[in-house]
Amino acid sequence: MFEIRRTFAAVALAAGLVQIMSGAALAQARPAPAEVDTVIVQGVGQITVFTYKAQFVSADPATRRVVLEDPSGRRWAVIAPPLLGDLSFFRNGETLIIRKAPGVVTALGKARQGKPGEVMSEVVLDAGLPGWPEGFGVREVTLTTIFVDVNKAAGTVTFEGPDGRVRTLRAANDKVLADLQQVQPGDLAQVSYLEGLAINAIR
Repeated sequence: MFEIRRTFAAVALAAGLVQIMSGAALAQARPAPAEVDTVIVQGVGQITVFTYKAQFVSADPATRRVVLEDPSGRRWAVIAPPLLGDLSFFRNGETLIIRKAPGVVTALGKARQGKPGEVMSEVVLDAGLPGWPEGFGVREVTLTTIFVDVNKAAGTVTFEGPDGRVRTLRAANDKVLADLQQVQPGDLAQVSYLEGLAINAIR
């Protein structure tokens, strides 16, 4: 059974798999998902679900730095946001199954400031909106990024998310579709999109 608090935990853990730690914190390739599936979400359409498996290693309450380890022994440092609350909620050695499902773009436009990869805001919308897979919480992420591709005919935009993974999402409504006509690949932009996240701890 997924718990709401564990679902919110995925907001930080799944989005934070960016910097890899290996002894002296040398950068390596980001982790590949253990599974990739597609599901149909009401009002959104077909979305891709990425599943990651990691072990909780440790957390520093002062810096909120969490360390995860994948099945091959590689480690990642994650900065947990305040919404996670007390990090002692997690137990050393427990296995976490993290599922991430990018949805649709809810707003976009050219950015006046900021740098690529900078998350401007994260808003938790619900611990399970209608039509989303059971156990998923849904958040809206506002991100500064550079558009990789813009398909105005299909109404989609391709960009790199805060986790470093490139995603292609479609416009959520006519307003976003109209704004999509004003941007080009290579533009520094601010984009808001929905993302479903879930976590299950195996002890």
